[in-house]
Amino acid sequence: MKPASKHFCCTICQRGFTRIDHLKRHHLRLTTSAITTRIVPSVEIKRSLRRANEAGGDMLVNRSCQKRNLRCNNERKNTADNLELVSGSASDKREEYGSSSDRGSIKFLLNGGTDSFTEEFLLPPRSDRARGLEYHNQKGRHDVEQTMRDFPTGDPSDYAPAFIESDPASLSFFQDTFLDFFNGPFGNVNKIVGDTYAGGTNFPAMIPSIPDPGLAFATHPTYEPEEPYAAGLYQAILARAWSVPLDTQAQERLSTYLSFLLTPARIDKFVRMYLEYWQPSCAMVHLASLNVNTVALPLLAALVFMGATYTTDEQEKHAAKQVIDFVELYVFSSETFSAENEVALAFCGRRMFDGGNNDWIQFQNLQAGFIMVIAQYWSGSPTARNRAMENRFSEVIKIARRMGLPKCRHNQHQAVSEFQWIQTESRIRTMSIILLLDCAFSFFQNYPCRLSHIEVECDFPCAESLFALEHPYSDRSFQASRGITISEAFHNLFEDDPKDTMPSTPDSSASGSMANLTVLDMFILIHVLYTFINSHMALLGPILHKTQTSHPKHLFSFDPPEKSQPQAIPDDLMLANIRVALARWREHWVTLSNTLSSREWASMGFFKNGYNFWLVSQLLITKKKSVDVVMQMEVNCEDKLQKLKVLLDEND
Repeated sequence: MKPASKHFCCTICQRGFTRIDHLKRHHLRLTTSAITTRIVPSVEIKRSLRRANEAGGDMLVNRSCQKRNLRCNNERKNTADNLELVSGSASDKREEYGSSSDRGSIKFLLNGGTDSFTEEFLLPPRSDRARGLEYHNQKGRHDVEQTMRDFPTGDPSDYAPAFIESDPASLSFFQDTFLDFFNGPFGNVNKIVGDTYAGGTNFPAMIPSIPDPGLAFATHPTYEPEEPYAAGLYQAILARAWSVPLDTQAQERLSTYLSFLLTPARIDKFVRMYLEYWQPSCAMVHLASLNVNTVALPLLAALVFMGATYTTDEQEKHAAKQVIDFVELYVFSSETFSAENEVALAFCGRRMFDGGNNDWIQFQNLQAGFIMVIAQYWSGSPTARNRAMENRFSEVIKIARRMGLPKCRHNQHQAVSEFQWIQTESRIRTMSIILLLDCAFSFFQNYPCRLSHIEVECDFPCAESLFALEHPYSDRSFQASRGITISEAFHNLFEDDPKDTMPSTPDSSASGSMANLTVLDMFILIHVLYTFINSHMALLGPILHKTQTSHPKHLFSFDPPEKSQPQAIPDDLMLANIRVALARWREHWVTLSNTLSSREWASMGFFKNGYNFWLVSQLLITKKKSVDVVMQMEVNCEDKLQKLKVLLDEND
């Protein structure tokens, strides 16, 4: 019997196959192996190094080639001998950016949905994201006390916070009031409430006689000195929570949870957890200069409870989940988001944001609201997630626009103080991450974007290492401004002029601004480009619906019709430009990833996963059914990525 001809050949190992599905299964093994390396680096790296040594130093493509004694001619770089887990994910940057690996990657991502897409993002853990939760467990918890720096607290007598009426010239207030006022860690809760809210309803707040099943307190908690910021935070959240109609037992439980969580030691612990797990990906709060005694209380509350979502202590986790909705109420009741305050200022003929000293406090309140949106969306209950996405995020964008954040830029022609530069950079970074989350809502749940790429004219964020410094001006490579806005860079992706393309080698020079983009910049751009593509597909829907009756087989210009039939619609110029933009983005990304060391790549946050977003964007413009899928998908669907699986064709 004559053997079948092997018409299909692997582009990596040159192995022949008689059927296309066998070749695709072979490619999928390669991709799965590469993804396993990224998920469990400590195990797979050692295994890969052992295979490399057995093969005489050459990395084998996969196990099937080894079993069949086939020589693999791949030229993949050797894995670094030492890779460290830094800031969450230690994914090796040396990925294969080829058509075969792309096909396997997009199938893997869409089959797993949002969970597989975000498993290495170090999002706040949630039980219904099994893969992400497993990655948290595999990564383990570092000792926060050993790895994070101490925050400056200073002498409490040096501060006179707005929530405490005191005489700054005398220490008697702290001795006579606070030491007597708090005998132990919030021991006399009734006295706090009675003295602070005199004239109002006196709610009896005491430790409930029936212990909470999820929070078994010790009979005698360890004593620690009280701090004004902890006392103020406790009182502020409790006051807002008691405006909610709760029965007496619920009020007592709430007081117990807050007194358990809001001790100085736990506040510092949770802020450090925020720094360790979330700051590497979304650095918008300048934690190097953060002082818990002087920071706005809503921002401190947001940092504390965002960090508390990462705790491994079951009692702390249970208590934080019980009260986080009340913390959200407190944060969004600040004067920054208050409609009453807006009405009062309008009646008096004053502006809310007039460029005064109070603007920085207002901005910190905005950051607090945005952090609460992130915490509730990624770790909250379904009701809290929808409320954060539909209501709270709209409030955040409204205030951001009023503050002028979409057009916030560094002043290149005027010298400013270091603290002013830090404030401007914090605004730029906050606006950039707001834009990312707006695009993420569209990407993961098909929720319409509330920001347009046209209005985002703020600078790109500075380097992560520069923003992490306590004194950025002391850095030798300090640069006041990046010199390019997000809107400009997005438009440059569509330019035909090749002057702005990335240099082909790291040593070559390029005068174009695109050559200076960072990994975070590219992550922002692919988000904006995806939403642009999604909007274009939605606009094409009505046009294509009219053409389907006469030419049902040919919907896109890239789907060539038969010679006997005319094209369904004229050439789509926008679609051609989108292809150019995607190709240019990919070229920049591949070149940029090759210029960075393994340590630099591993130290980055989840924005190093930008290529996965490119895969989904590319899928939308290469599949004939993408317009129908986008048009028929409901708004605020449960998992948009899983619904895109219908675009995967096994015969491709």
